[in-house]
Amino acid sequence: MKVGIAALALALLVGTPVAGQDKPREVNITQGSTPGWIPSEQLEAEALATLQRFNDLVAADDYDAAYAMIGAGLRAQYPLERFRADRAQSAAARGKLVSRDLIKLTWTKDGLGVPYPGTFVAIDASAVFAKAKRFCGYTILHQAPGADGFTITHFEENVLDNEAFAQIAGQHSELQALLVWRLIARNCRNYSPEPLPETLAEGIEYRSVAEARAAVSAREGIETKVENGWTVIMDQASYSIWSFAPEGASTYPSVVKRWVEPTGQDTSRASMAMRCEAEKRLCDALFDEMALRNGFTPVSLEQ
Repeated sequence: MKVGIAALALALLVGTPVAGQDKPREVNITQGSTPGWIPSEQLEAEALATLQRFNDLVAADDYDAAYAMIGAGLRAQYPLERFRADRAQSAAARGKLVSRDLIKLTWTKDGLGVPYPGTFVAIDASAVFAKAKRFCGYTILHQAPGADGFTITHFEENVLDNEAFAQIAGQHSELQALLVWRLIARNCRNYSPEPLPETLAEGIEYRSVAEARAAVSAREGIETKVENGWTVIMDQASYSIWSFAPEGASTYPSVVKRWVEPTGQDTSRASMAMRCEAEKRLCDALFDEMALRNGFTPVSLEQ
C-alpha cells in the first residue's frame, strides 16, 4: 500500500545548537498535519531505530522477522513469499551494504489524504552496496494512535547496479549511463544524483553562448524559428540544430546543439552537446530533459 503524504512540507528548526553540532535539528512537517504538532526527539529516534532494525533483518536474510514489521495493509498486497523472493534477488544483485545515508525525514500527524489516523514519517535515504553504488529510496512508517511502536507501510527502492551501469556505458557511453541513473533517480524526490561531467560542451566550437549565437545566426542557408520561447536554428549544411534558451529562463544563457555525423558508408551517429552558463544543478537538469526528449538517453534496460 502506498501511503499518500503531501509533497509540500514545512521545515522547522527546533532547539538550540550545542557543542559539536553545526546546526539545530531540522523537522519537516507536511501541510495539513495537526496544527502545532512537532515530533519529539524520542519519537524520531524510535522511528529511525525501527527502520534500522528492518534493514538489519533484511541484511541478515531474516526475511520472516522483517516481514513481521510490515503493517497489515501492505501485507495484504505483498505476500510473504513474494517479499522473500524480492529480498533475496535484491541481495544477490546488490551485494553487501557499504554505507547508508539518511537524506530527509518528513512527518504527518492525522494529515489529509492518509488512509487512517496516526503518525506517519517518510524517511528518504541513499546507499552504496558492493555491487551497486547507485541506490536511493524511501520508507514510510506509521504509528497508530496509542501504539508503542511503528510499522512499515510502504517502501520504494531505485537502483542501477554496477553491472548494468557498465553495460550501458560499454554499449553507449558513460555519460549516457549517468543519464539513465539520473532518470531512475527522479523517483527519489529528495535525492541529488551525482553531477554530470564538465565535458558536456564538447562538440560546441564556441567559447561562450553569446559567441555561438552570433556565429550560427550569421551562417548562410539557416532556418530560424521560436519554440516555447527557445530560439531554434537549423543548419542543414552541417546537419545541426542549435537551441538557445530565452532570456528570463533559469538556464539562460545556454545552448544545446544536436547534430548527425557519418560513421561509415551507410551509417551515422546522433550527438548532443550543451554549453550552459547558469547554475550547475539547473544546467544538468536541462541536459537530462533534452537528452530524454531527443532520444539520447537509453531507457530500455533488460531486466
